[in-house]
Amino acid sequence: MIDPKTLLERAAQLADQAKGEEEPGIRERLLRMAEHYRDLAAHEAWAHENPPSVGALTNALGNRTH
Repeated sequence: MIDPKTLLERAAQLADQAKGEEEPGIRERLLRMAEHYRDLAAHEAWAHENPPSVGALTNALGNRTH
């Protein structure tokens, strides 16, 4: 699990880098990357607050087909 704070810090770095970028294509890519990091941070925070139960893991592993 990745610390959401670390992901949000990286998102802020990318957004700051985008502000100084003159090339529109690169600026947009940096902003998309920053948004992706913010989404990952939200997901990690949710996963940390809502860990899977043993029953859910057992069901997931028990339903596997080969």
